Amino acid sequence: MLQVLVHGFTYDHRYWSSPDYGAAYDYVLAATDAGYSTFAVDRLGTAGQSSRPLSALLTLPAHAASIHDVIAAARSGALAGGPYDKIITVGHSAGAAILWVEASLFGGADGLISSGFGHPLGSGHNILLYTLPAFFDNDLRPLVGLDLGYVTTTPGSRDNLFYRTPTSDPAVIAQDEGTKGLGALTEFGTLPTSEISTVAITAPVLFVMGEFDNIFCMQASLGGLDDCRSDETLYLSERFYFPLVSDFEAYVQPGAGHNNNLHLNAQGWFDRAMGWSLARFPPQ
Repeated sequence: MLQVLVHGFTYDHRYWSSPDYGAAYDYVLAATDAGYSTFAVDRLGTAGQSSRPLSALLTLPAHAASIHDVIAAARSGALAGGPYDKIITVGHSAGAAILWVEASLFGGADGLISSGFGHPLGSGHNILLYTLPAFFDNDLRPLVGLDLGYVTTTPGSRDNLFYRTPTSDPAVIAQDEGTKGLGALTEFGTLPTSEISTVAITAPVLFVMGEFDNIFCMQASLGGLDDCRSDETLYLSERFYFPLVSDFEAYVQPGAGHNNNLHLNAQGWFDRAMGWSLARFPPQ
């Protein structure tokens, strides 16, 4: 059994596991303790280990195709530890949006855990207002050369965008700010493909939001439309968009903001994700 982990905008594989954050924030540790193998992807164009093509090439369908290649490699045995007969994809934020597109176009995974992304597009903050070309960031400039389509978050904005500060460790937020990565403007331009893709998904879905996700939840921002007060209200907000999914479950992480993995109660969401996975796809 394999879980393929896909990070969000301006992150890389370290969102899922990093010694800089510690074991309390380590999704990979929780998954391996539950008996799963994991593969945390560095998406194309990030500050991680994957290649960085022209930013204009980084559309959501292109990302979805690259993730599907990873899934195909895992099933064929080309990925270390394989072949894997059952695969769960786990995505956060833009990573979840990419997995929606992958599931609708290719149906590559047996199950999908989606965190930190919802309907409709454009709810809450307009993140583009909090970005600048990565070329102007001293740490990131060497990675992107002159391609101004690569962006990162503006200095000091990540706490407001991605966290609920009363339930976060300031040291974690500072570490996040100090290691922020890249995104591409074309990813934003192709986000609508994800919003309509969910109508074609058939695999079981666990849909996760922080209670105070400042991008998608209506009680936490002026524009958010998901009702994240409880599992039941989130279910009612999102169930309509997944009409072909017979096994749909919603979970609200109490007190958390957008970055589910990096709040003080991350272990609660990890436990829910592992419980959902074990009930449907127990490790061999």
